[in-house]
Amino acid sequence: MKVSTQRRFIRGVSYAILILWSLTLVFPMYWVLITSFKNPVDMSIKATYMPFLDFEPGLHAWRYLFVERLGWFMQPFSNSMIVAFVSSSIALVVGSMAGYALARFDFNGKNNSIVLGFMAQRMFPGALFILAFLVMFRELRLLDTKTALVIVYAAGAIPFIVWVMRDFFEGLPVEIEESALIDGANRLVVIFRIAMPLAAPGLVAVFVLSLIGAWNEYIVALTLTFRDSITIPLFMGMQVSQTGYTEWWNMSAISLVSVIPVVTAGMALEKYITSGLTFGALKG
Repeated sequence: MKVSTQRRFIRGVSYAILILWSLTLVFPMYWVLITSFKNPVDMSIKATYMPFLDFEPGLHAWRYLFVERLGWFMQPFSNSMIVAFVSSSIALVVGSMAGYALARFDFNGKNNSIVLGFMAQRMFPGALFILAFLVMFRELRLLDTKTALVIVYAAGAIPFIVWVMRDFFEGLPVEIEESALIDGANRLVVIFRIAMPLAAPGLVAVFVLSLIGAWNEYIVALTLTFRDSITIPLFMGMQVSQTGYTEWWNMSAISLVSVIPVVTAGMALEKYITSGLTFGALKG
């Protein structure tokens, strides 16, 4: 009886902590949601949290986004879509192939050193390379282009993908690939018909994480773009610079729309992401 009471107490405390933590995480999104339906005057009076009780909801921000500024908004939105998906796809192909090579071939016993070399750039803050990127792309005449952003984002994501996929491929049974090679399949067939399908959870996981990183990146985009290739984070920042004050209602509406592609991809691929991220723990 005493043990049962103790277990119920521990379970109750655990639920209380989880509920409190969930509310802490959900509240910022709730604030963004209700703010997108506030009028400018509602933001200047006092903090309000309950629609129809504390304030009267309106469509001021949504009218601004989809009627007054739709054409202006669609350009950075499409830029972010193109840059994020293209850079993540390139990084996935290059990084997964490199990870497979490091998992299946011996480079004179220096595989770990090669992986460390890939990860070396991740040890430094991204702002350290901004000036070099600016000078390089200015000389290449690629400033304010989506190509420059794709190159930088793909280069930044490749080391992470190599590191993760190398461990993922090492956890896959090599006997299946050896059997296919004995039966006459070449290495490319083994890679694309056997290894990659088996590694699908890991591939999806690193792709989505790379996509989120490219979608939310601000410093590189701020440095390399200024008009034609601005992305969603820069567009949100412009809501402050052009008016002189923060238009929280407009920024909230933009934020909600901007997370739709990433959230949709995450929900559609949730099963693969979960299994991919937990593979290392299960292998251990």
